Amino acid sequence: MYKVNVRDVEKVPVAKEAYRGRRIWAQYLITDEQGAKKFHMRIFTIEPHESTPPDQHIHEHEVFILKGRGRLLTIKDGDRKEVEIREGDAIFIESNEIHQFFNDHDEPLIFLCIKGAPEIY
Repeated sequence: MYKVNVRDVEKVPVAKEAYRGRRIWAQYLITDEQGAKKFHMRIFTIEPHESTPPDQHIHEHEVFILKGRGRLLTIKDGDRKEVEIREGDAIFIESNEIHQFFNDHDEPLIFLCIKGAPEIY
């Protein structure tokens, strides 16, 4: 068993090259470092008036909006969808679905993200 409080986990810049210079932070709560073999749990913070770069990968993931609001753009098989997102929303992003989060507001957008561990793909 492993337990951690989010207040004890450092916010770090997202390490992917496409995120360089963007004000987006990650807190890696549970990963393979803690022995998680199937799922990883992270919290992301997108600062006001910032967005993630478009992203696409094999692992599906689930997102729960903890605080703030914004927009989510997805593209799957040429089908483009854009939805407003806000605190309390639960979102499922499919495998290989292009996705991009936008924070158009004056408060941080904070969400919990659970994804499959890399070893299972």
